[in-house]
Amino acid sequence: MKQVLLLFLLLCCAFTGKASTEIVLESDSLIKVLQTLPYDTTRLNVLNKIIRIEQNNQQCIQYSDVLMKEALQLRNDRYAGLAAYYHILYYYNRNNQDSVAKWLTIMEPHARKSDLWNYFFDAKRFQIDLYTFNEQYELAINESQKMQQQASQRNSNRGSIAAYQCLSNAYIGSQRWDKGIEALETAYQLLTPTENPVVRISVLSQLVSVVKEKKDNKKLLKYLQELENTLHNHISANPSLKTGFADVYLFNELFYSYYYLNTHQPQQAYEHLVKSKEYLDENTYFMYKVLYFDTFAKYHQAIGDYQQASDYIDTTLTMLKKDFTSDYAEQLLEKARIWKQAGQSGKAIPLYEQALAIKDSTATVLSNNQMAQIQSKYNIEKTELEQKRENNRIQLTYLIFIFVILILLFYLYGATLYGTESTQIRGKRNPENNRKRAEDQ
Repeated sequence: MKQVLLLFLLLCCAFTGKASTEIVLESDSLIKVLQTLPYDTTRLNVLNKIIRIEQNNQQCIQYSDVLMKEALQLRNDRYAGLAAYYHILYYYNRNNQDSVAKWLTIMEPHARKSDLWNYFFDAKRFQIDLYTFNEQYELAINESQKMQQQASQRNSNRGSIAAYQCLSNAYIGSQRWDKGIEALETAYQLLTPTENPVVRISVLSQLVSVVKEKKDNKKLLKYLQELENTLHNHISANPSLKTGFADVYLFNELFYSYYYLNTHQPQQAYEHLVKSKEYLDENTYFMYKVLYFDTFAKYHQAIGDYQQASDYIDTTLTMLKKDFTSDYAEQLLEKARIWKQAGQSGKAIPLYEQALAIKDSTATVLSNNQMAQIQSKYNIEKTELEQKRENNRIQLTYLIFIFVILILLFYLYGATLYGTESTQIRGKRNPENNRKRAEDQ
């Protein structure tokens, strides 16, 4: 499951591409220009361009530190917010939750002052996806819902889309597939005709992955075709980005292969597998490499080449064994199914037993973790409720006190007013009485 989840998280990230030789030369050129510039907005802009080229390496964080320092000196909230964003992206890629939280806190006031809400919600998505990847599902769900409300208040459609993507990841990670698909389809419905193509590619890729897992071939073909068209249009308009989108092309070809294998068309699947190899290199994301070998295993199983299929599964097992226990178990099951289909139950049964033992252990840990998270959430909400009740009690006592004071003041004012009026009436009566006494005398 964690293999699928990591794939979803990769798909939720903006596809910004990988550096080519031309881009590296551009970076070197910009660094030389930077050395000649005065400390002003132009320099901040050049720093920003360098960071976008050097993203996700140590130079990225060094230049981000410089950008933050100089932006603060110039009181430029936009570039200060972007500097914080690059720190968040850097630490997200290293699964450093504390640093992501720290820089998100730094970023928020700058985002508010400079209207960088799209970047802020992207950064918030990184934080929530780390919760999901680290199996803090209830926290991820709660934060996704808060993010959706915040995005709605800011009228940020992109923020709302990202929130529903996060929510989908958390639900699917905790095996609540129906809710996960519902959240993802909501994100899809929020896409506008003029939506950023990278956002559209992200949502469509995630939908492709989900419907493939659910074996919904009709929707799989629909989303694959839409993804292919979006990618084609984006790269046609920006041909220099094609190298950077190699992983997306690889993903598209592999999932076309899955579709044709699911619909019993192995020859068409093989054609896409051959094409996918064009996009595979040493820089390909780890999980895409796993998918590549897994797809070849399914192809060889489909054509009855069971030993070759088993060998490809062994490659994925080697890749997954250390850090992806649940997915390691899934691949053991795949290997067992291959040998069952081959009619060799003697090889299949031990694999089934080993896989199910791992899955039972993993499920127990997951269930215990979820219960602990739910209990923790309940305790927090209970404490907050009790605090609210106490605050309400204090406020009520205060209001009663004020009410009593007002009544007393009203009473005293009435008594004073009554005394004044009585004195005036007596004053008016006394001259008349004195006149009558004088006449009588």
